[in-house]
Amino acid sequence: MKMLTYAITGANGQLGSYLVSYLRKNGHIVYELTRSPEKAQDKNYYKYFDLANPRKISSLQNIDVLIHAAYFFDATNKEYSTINILGTQKLFQQAKTDNVKYPIFISTISAYETARSLYGQTKYKIEKLLKLENENVTIIRPGLIFHTPLQGITAAMDNFIKKYPVVPLIGCGKQLINPCRLEELAPVLYNISIYQPFVKHPIVAASEQSMTFKELVKYLAGKRNKKIKLISIPFFMIYLMLKVTELLKLPIGLRSDSLLGLQYANSNLDFSETRNLNFNFSELSVDR
Repeated sequence: MKMLTYAITGANGQLGSYLVSYLRKNGHIVYELTRSPEKAQDKNYYKYFDLANPRKISSLQNIDVLIHAAYFFDATNKEYSTINILGTQKLFQQAKTDNVKYPIFISTISAYETARSLYGQTKYKIEKLLKLENENVTIIRPGLIFHTPLQGITAAMDNFIKKYPVVPLIGCGKQLINPCRLEELAPVLYNISIYQPFVKHPIVAASEQSMTFKELVKYLAGKRNKKIKLISIPFFMIYLMLKVTELLKLPIGLRSDSLLGLQYANSNLDFSETRNLNFNFSELSVDR
């Protein structure tokens, strides 16, 4: 099998760092695109990249595959959309100029036309922009990523379960979640980059079997062998609390925008491209 040269943005993040290690173990060259060499696993394969500084993008010449996994998450910043959209646009323009053979954009299943979360809206705008400028861009929409250590809403709930016997539910806990195991996502990205199919529509990288938020909480409690009591709290109360903590600059590991994405998740996920490519993502085992 031919050795490929990759460039991965967000290489120090949960997904990016996992991909860097996975691809190197499979014999490929991987350049880590981060803000500083200290954030790279191997400083010999470091390239500068910062979404907020699109005028200074490293050369991508001789790169076979670009995987853009970086994202600016601070939705309280007034430049949030500009940083993410313009930074991504400039990166993919550089990739096109330098003849990168196969560019991949990591989006989210929260990205759809009527998304309520700023995260989903922004990712959707980026998808449309990239496809307009280069139809060969492959878009991957992962579900809620599961991997140790947990991050985001799963980490927040797991910490709550660890510390307390009573755990809050958002409303009745009926919000739907489609999980994506990182150890299943990495091989999918690897196979796509090796065979480089033309993919017209986004690939949904998630289990087709959804679970409710309540089932997620029970799953996390089961992993800890802990009995918990669930208490229902209205969505707007939790959302307001998170907005207040953000105004006060109090980091608690959960963003109000993420809560919006969970509450108003896309109920019409299109798995057609996933099925066409014969990719499967397993569900989380939970007593229903």
